Amino acid sequence: MDIHSKQTFLSEFQPKNLAKHLYKHGWIFAQYNELPSQRTDGKSYRAFLFRNADRTIFGMKEFWGEILIDFRQMASRVVADDTFRAGLISDDEDLRKIWKRH
Repeated sequence: MDIHSKQTFLSEFQPKNLAKHLYKHGWIFAQYNELPSQRTDGKSYRAFLFRNADRTIFGMKEFWGEILIDFRQMASRVVADDTFRAGLISDDEDLRKIWKRH
């Protein structure tokens, strides 16, 4: 994981255009951002993070450089697509720590 601070500020958001039968999905989504000026490599950094309401499953996808991905749409895919979600699940202990305050 490339998140520098273990006391990160996560910006939570909701999935976009979910089918009605998926509204009570039980997943929580957030993003973390770092500007190039905040990093030693001079690149932008974004992380798409999610967890279940019980805090037993955590996932993430990291992006470096300028990207034009709508994380709300990605969140919808996590809710609706079990295979996609499984590919993003992580057992990284830092994820549990990052989510402690959120």
